[in-house]
Amino acid sequence: MKNTFSTLFALGSILLNAQVGINTPTPQRTFHINGSLQVVNELNVGGNANTAGLAGTSGQILTSGGAGAAPSWQTLNTISGTINNAYYVQGTTASTATQGQTIDVPGVTITLTVPAGRTQTFLFTILGYGTLTDGNSSQGVFALLQDGVKISSAFTSKAGNFPGGATLQSMPVPVTFLKSVILTAGTYTFKVQYSAWSGSATVNFIPSAYAGYNGDMEAMLTKMQVLVYNN
Repeated sequence: MKNTFSTLFALGSILLNAQVGINTPTPQRTFHINGSLQVVNELNVGGNANTAGLAGTSGQILTSGGAGAAPSWQTLNTISGTINNAYYVQGTTASTATQGQTIDVPGVTITLTVPAGRTQTFLFTILGYGTLTDGNSSQGVFALLQDGVKISSAFTSKAGNFPGGATLQSMPVPVTFLKSVILTAGTYTFKVQYSAWSGSATVNFIPSAYAGYNGDMEAMLTKMQVLVYNN
């Protein structure tokens, strides 16, 4: 009878105070544990008096929703500040631009989608060569376009003949440039173009006519890498 009374008294105190403390006489929250916690089955988050909380799925992590809000299960590649994805494309066939002409670089195009209700940061890294084995010097620009509008560019050139009697000629000067853009939900197409300022130049050039060529067909292909970060 005494044990029953003690139990009822304890339950009455819990209901009255609406806070439970384990190893602490002064609980700071509805349920306050001063010690370790072992969970041998699922951990349910959220829910209400009529609906069980979510246990998440395999591989998800629990993230805070801030003060006064329930935490939630998140897939790692959706967490703010993490890399959502990485993409890589490179040039395919060769294409030549004559002086004053602008051409799309074959193969260096990609279409990406930002999910609904989110924003993401896209970081582009582009490597380009413009050359032609005609012995002449040339100069031009590689440009990155978003839905047909130029958002970044970088100058490149080719040395026709090196001074001082050197035997090397038609040597391209590669260019690498970066661009970062923050985009809201939607689908976007990005591509790389080459504009010939002075002289002709070929992009995605196969350097088989160069002395010492060892069969490396990717040596002068235009390349683009895209890292997508969650905001």
